[in-house]
Amino acid sequence: MSETFWAALSAIATSAALWVIAWQAILTRKSVQIQAAVALDSARARLDSQAPDVVVQLEDPTWPPLAWSHMGLPVNPWPHGHIWHFPEREHERIVLQTEVVVRHFHSGHLEVTFDGDLVDDIDGRPRPARSVLLAGEDGEHRVLLYKDFTVKELAENYRAQQDRRPLPHCVQGTITVHDGRDNGVTDTWTLDLTGNPVQPHESRDGAWIVVPDHLTDGSGLRTLAYERRPARRRTYWISRQDGLELPAPQYTN
Repeated sequence: MSETFWAALSAIATSAALWVIAWQAILTRKSVQIQAAVALDSARARLDSQAPDVVVQLEDPTWPPLAWSHMGLPVNPWPHGHIWHFPEREHERIVLQTEVVVRHFHSGHLEVTFDGDLVDDIDGRPRPARSVLLAGEDGEHRVLLYKDFTVKELAENYRAQQDRRPLPHCVQGTITVHDGRDNGVTDTWTLDLTGNPVQPHESRDGAWIVVPDHLTDGSGLRTLAYERRPARRRTYWISRQDGLELPAPQYTN
C-alpha cells in the first residue's frame, strides 16, 4: 500500500483518539459539576434544618381607610359619604395601613430588622420601625405597614387599574431575620400594600369618594391588593461576616 494510505489512516486514528480524550474530559467535567451540585444541595439542606422557624403575616388592612393627621397616627376614618372635589381637595390625605406580625418558633436569639414603610407606634406617632432582638421559645412582634397618600395619588391608582396598568402608588416594606450564626441563613420578606380605595362620584364630575360596600362583592377592602403570607427569600452563607454566599447548585445536561 502507498505511503499516502498509511498517512491518512494514521491521521484518522489520531483524530479518533483526540475525540475519545475530549469526550472523556466532558464526562469528567460533568461528573465534577454534578458532585459539586450535590454537595451544595447537601450544604443548603443542612442550613435549612438549622434555620429558625419564622412566619411573617399581614393582617387585613384597616377599612375604611383612615384620615391622615399631622398630630400623629390616625384614629378615625373619613366620614361616611365624604366627597373630595378636585382640584380644591385633591391634596387631602388618606392612610393605607395594615398590621404585620412576625412570629417565631425558636429557642435562641433572632435579630429582626425593618426597612421601608414599616413603623412603630411611639406614643401615638409613627416612627421608623427599629431593629429588635427576639429571644425565648415562641413569640411575636408587631409593626405597622403604613403610608399616607393624597386623594389625587389614589385617584391615579384607580385610573391605572381601569387601564390595566401597574398601580403607581404602593406601601412597601422589607423584613430581614437571622439568628446571628456566621455560617447560617438570612430570611427576607418583601411586603406590598396597594389598591384603589377611592372612585369617581357617580353623578358629580370632578368628585371622588371612598369605595362603598357592595351587596355581593363585599366591603371596599376588595379594592386593596396585598399578600397575607408574603414569600420568603433565603440567603445561604458560607460566612456572613465576610459576605461569602453559598452559591446555588447548577445541574447541567
